[in-house]
Amino acid sequence: MMRKSVIGLMVIPFFLLCSFSVSAAEREERQWQDESIYYIMIDRFMNGEMGNNEGANLEDPEAYHGGDIKGIIDQLDYIKELGFTTIQLSPIMANEGEGFHGFRISDFQSVEEHFGTIAQAQTLVEEAHARDLKVIFDLPVGFTGENHSWLDEQSKGDWFAEGQVASELSWIDGMPKLDTSNVNLQQYFQETMDFWQEETGVDGFRLVSSSQVPEELLQTASGDRIVIAENLSDKEAFRAQSREIFSEAGNPLDELVTQQSVEEVNRLDGFGVGRFTHLAVENSQNPITRWQLALTYLFTAPGIPQLYYGSEIPLDDGGNLRNLPMMNFKAGDEKLRKRVEKLTSMREQFPALTRGNYEELYNQEGLAVFKRTEQEQTMIVAINNAEETKTMEIENLEDDHQLRGLLHDGLVRQQNDGSYRLGMERETADVFIVEQNSGYNWMFIGFVGGVLGLFVLAVIMISLKNRKEKN
Repeated sequence: MMRKSVIGLMVIPFFLLCSFSVSAAEREERQWQDESIYYIMIDRFMNGEMGNNEGANLEDPEAYHGGDIKGIIDQLDYIKELGFTTIQLSPIMANEGEGFHGFRISDFQSVEEHFGTIAQAQTLVEEAHARDLKVIFDLPVGFTGENHSWLDEQSKGDWFAEGQVASELSWIDGMPKLDTSNVNLQQYFQETMDFWQEETGVDGFRLVSSSQVPEELLQTASGDRIVIAENLSDKEAFRAQSREIFSEAGNPLDELVTQQSVEEVNRLDGFGVGRFTHLAVENSQNPITRWQLALTYLFTAPGIPQLYYGSEIPLDDGGNLRNLPMMNFKAGDEKLRKRVEKLTSMREQFPALTRGNYEELYNQEGLAVFKRTEQEQTMIVAINNAEETKTMEIENLEDDHQLRGLLHDGLVRQQNDGSYRLGMERETADVFIVEQNSGYNWMFIGFVGGVLGLFVLAVIMISLKNRKEKN
């Protein structure tokens, strides 16, 4: 009986500690900017079914490698554990020839046989939804495959624009160019989105073109789906600047691009550029350190972060744009994975990082500090890309508060002059929540001390009792 009592006394502090934990902030209805996206190149992710591998050749970067819908279904728990809330898939539609990437469409309303079936696509969406994951399909609307049947249909002659696609991306360069201003073509793509949504339950689409996507295509007929657009000709200033700056220590951060809209999708990697990992290696840098800093900015700056498959490992393409390596689930760096998990968790817990206003507080000599504010919640993000420790002082924060680090567990309290002195070691980043100064919780410390005292007393009593019994 005495032993049971001792165990009970030992357990009490742990329940009390749990009661002091901070629950996730209550949100209004979830919005698009609250998402964190994991982008999957279907053919290069996971081979889940061997029966659809005809022509697959792992040695040929231009051939199919065997990734399919079944493979994605098998790895949904992996994506969920990383903390992502949305998966975005490269085009799932039927393709011509060696269209492993999905952008040489031959039929906009059927599934590429190398990837699986429409029934599997439906299962994928159902299984994703069961894990509270949204699913977005890439849908090319600005071009078709070179031998698309529409080219032989006179009634669809005005669906095509003059000339061909001119792009740095070899997959679509020279493809027949569609005239997205054509009303009948717009109607077809509205019907195509309806088709996929009715057949699979998919949550939305990214409309991909080599030119500007008309606003009419973004006005969905159903109103119950996410529709975003991407012009592959855009240089993506956020990506370009972030890659250049974070690929090497010592680079100043004053040229970082900050999106004006919290609904813009931000990314560092993608099929239009080489892997950021190799960029860091070329600069003789530690790619894990470089990724940790870059990811911190990606997930805390205004906008929706999108992580390209394998960046969490991190995958290296050897500097070859045509080399899209197969995902390697047996490899990976634990530090980098934990950084991704922490950052996705923070976006779920703190609305200031997804909806908040942005204000730069300091940006000098490789140290950037900015503030995100949403209603009563304030977050401070500090990134030191310098090769030495940097310090700065934050003023105009409320008195009697503290900055609690969420990545490195640091604590910054107010100084006598009213400022908050922030020191960051070389090549580190942290995200701080601004909260009331907790000081020392003497009531809690006294309670724990009392419990430990009772525990010691109980041990002594048991020991004395055992001695008496032996005598």
